[in-house]
Amino acid sequence: MIWTPILAVGYIIFSKIGFQLAFLNSQVSPVWPPEGMGLTALLLLGRVSIPGIFIGAFTANFLNNPHLPTALFIGIGNTLSSSLNYYLLYRLTGQKNPLYSTKGLLYFLTVCTIPGSALSASIGVTSLLYWGFLPAEEYWNVLFTWFSGELQGFLIVAPLLFVWLNPREKFQTDWKQKIELIFWCGVIYISGRIAFSDVLPLVFLPIPFVIVTSLRFQQFGATLASAILAFTAVTQTVAESGVFAMKQAGTLSVNDSLIYLDAFLFSINGISYFLVTVSKERERAQKQAMESLETINRLKEIANEELERKVHERTQVIEMQKQEIDKQLDVAKRIQESLFPNKMDSPEPIEIAFHNVPMMKVGGDLFDIKWNPESHSLAVFICDVSGHGIPAAFLSALVKMSLDHWNKEPSSLTESLEHIRTQITPNLKDHFVTASMVFIDTDKGLLRFARAGHFPLYIIRESGSLVTLKPMGRIITPFFPTLSEEESFELKKGDLIILLTDGLTEARKPDAIEMFGEEKLLNLISSLRNKPLSQVIDSVFDTILEHSGGIEMIQDDLTLVLLRYRGN
Repeated sequence: MIWTPILAVGYIIFSKIGFQLAFLNSQVSPVWPPEGMGLTALLLLGRVSIPGIFIGAFTANFLNNPHLPTALFIGIGNTLSSSLNYYLLYRLTGQKNPLYSTKGLLYFLTVCTIPGSALSASIGVTSLLYWGFLPAEEYWNVLFTWFSGELQGFLIVAPLLFVWLNPREKFQTDWKQKIELIFWCGVIYISGRIAFSDVLPLVFLPIPFVIVTSLRFQQFGATLASAILAFTAVTQTVAESGVFAMKQAGTLSVNDSLIYLDAFLFSINGISYFLVTVSKERERAQKQAMESLETINRLKEIANEELERKVHERTQVIEMQKQEIDKQLDVAKRIQESLFPNKMDSPEPIEIAFHNVPMMKVGGDLFDIKWNPESHSLAVFICDVSGHGIPAAFLSALVKMSLDHWNKEPSSLTESLEHIRTQITPNLKDHFVTASMVFIDTDKGLLRFARAGHFPLYIIRESGSLVTLKPMGRIITPFFPTLSEEESFELKKGDLIILLTDGLTEARKPDAIEMFGEEKLLNLISSLRNKPLSQVIDSVFDTILEHSGGIEMIQDDLTLVLLRYRGN
């Protein structure tokens, strides 16, 4: 077959690019482009491309490390990796286009890339260990790096080659649009260099340009933009530059760097690919709608019974599409729920209860709780993003990503709030965020509280008296620093600490003016203060929902966190 030598040579050329990024071991690269080329060949040509992939993989590895057994096993692993992912993609989606539908894209990003990457990494790294090319203590680091490189090859290179080399996907644009595409690619590269530099670590700077390029040029722009940004991120990180180049003892920490880098690339690729896929699905739906309209016009002369039958069939199609959209929103809801803390057993000094009800399936409220059993300290974070639905949920996910400073130093309250602002400022636009942080030393019973435009901290003492902590702190916007201040309080046994978002106090029926209010909410909690906190939470939400007219009628996200101090 003529394709066998062509694919073999192509594999070797792509491998040279991958080996240029290799570290930890000369055959281990954080991005392995040949796997993307192999999967593309299988998608476009089918199984006849397997011999060319194997010959290219074997030859490339032998030229890099002239040891026949390791080159043979690595070549087998590389071939099996592309073949397995191709089989899973076609078997699960029935399509050879990974960007054809949102369902197919979800499969491609997960079960159609991870198994093959894991298989190739296991075979390759084990062979290097067996024949003495890899110290045993580096096995897991190299395995993770190898797996990550395979995965990035599939997620970045395969869509790029498939779209640009697919004869059924034609890039039909005039010369002005081609110049525009080149311009946006240049902007993405420059912004990427800035984002992953140590001078100006603006990690979110390239995101708007990737989105614009994806929307303007569909799958051609999305794949090219993702590839350029990924190349920039990887080369900068390998060069120990940028926010993802995590260092320990002065040297690059491979595992930590790849975890953050891969998460970032996965997020950006997912956003650009989903934008294109949803846009394509919308175009197909619009085309189907136009075809349906023409069909209706042609069927006007047909008997009423036949017309009613066609309308009924079309209604079923629309209902199925609605169900598919609902499923996608359910996926988004599950993803957002993973950002919240799991239900946790209360540590001995503190009783904990929390609950969140979004206005829509996703929302803009976010909270997190961290218990440190070694220092006997508890840290709590809560925030409220302005707006509702998917935009607010996206911003809350960015807030979650910006909690890295708080995760490392949970007692650093004001610094963590300002860190959040600096991280999410490029994406806030017309939105704003209010937030609060609490840190409790349970041995000393000392509470520290800081906020950025959020509610005061309410403490109901065992006697029923109310204490309110109201330190200064501006809301989080792109325009002004938070200027947050801290306030401390000495806890006593039985003190009940309350953190909430404004959906609870502003709850009202759509046709009513009167809101539930802070005073009524605090009186309700105070009257229930001696009950288990889970029962208090249930009673509060039952009352709020009844006041609002039911869960379908709430007009904002609802979040409540209760902490009872059980120390001395």
